[in-house]
Amino acid sequence: EPDGAETDAIEEEKAAVASLSASSDIIDIKRELAALEVEAEYRRRIMLVSVEVKKRLDYQVELEYTKKAFIRDHIIGRLESEVIASFTPEQEDANINQCIASLGMRAQYR
Repeated sequence: EPDGAETDAIEEEKAAVASLSASSDIIDIKRELAALEVEAEYRRRIMLVSVEVKKRLDYQVELEYTKKAFIRDHIIGRLESEVIASFTPEQEDANINQCIASLGMRAQYR
């Protein structure tokens, strides 16, 4: 039968084994926590990248719309000025007289 000193030594050894087991669990938990932190940072950065890419794509779309609107407005303005320049004074007088006649006809129907 073990005496008191041997019993104390056995108890100390059991405590040391339990402590090593707990230390191993703590290390595993710390590793998992570090992995989770890395994953969270990765996801945050992916989100930032996707937001920035979307901003750039939206900018490019808006730039294309603006270019097309500018070109359209330029073409319309040029066509209008060319059509107006192509009218002769006789054509203008004829168009004005026709408009006045049309308005007179409408006034009679009311």
